[in-house]
Amino acid sequence: MKFVLVLFTVAVIAAGCSEPKADGSKLQHASELVNSGLYQEGINELMEVAKSSPNDQALKLSLISAHMKFGHFYMFNDTLSPKVKYPNALKQYREVLKLDPNLQEAKDNAQQIIDIYKMMGREVPEV
Repeated sequence: MKFVLVLFTVAVIAAGCSEPKADGSKLQHASELVNSGLYQEGINELMEVAKSSPNDQALKLSLISAHMKFGHFYMFNDTLSPKVKYPNALKQYREVLKLDPNLQEAKDNAQQIIDIYKMMGREVPEV
């Protein structure tokens, strides 16, 4: 019985370790792109990393951060027209919520945009 328990434990550990971790240097480079304002390029690089490490927690956090920053860029950019800023910001916040449905800041910002559309009597975009 002990042998079966030990074998089961080893199998569980091995299964958990079988997926490769995201390449830290690629995550760092993507973060640098995002932090320099090249949001889409950084997100594209992160999505490329996700092909080989889709369940990596550091990758998930990097994607959340990148989409939040991109959403903030649109949401709080006074040089953009509402027709540009709101649907693009909403798209980014919805991407965050796909990754973490409980992230309150993304929920609040998405809801604020939805409320703006409703207040203007417009349909909320399905972005």
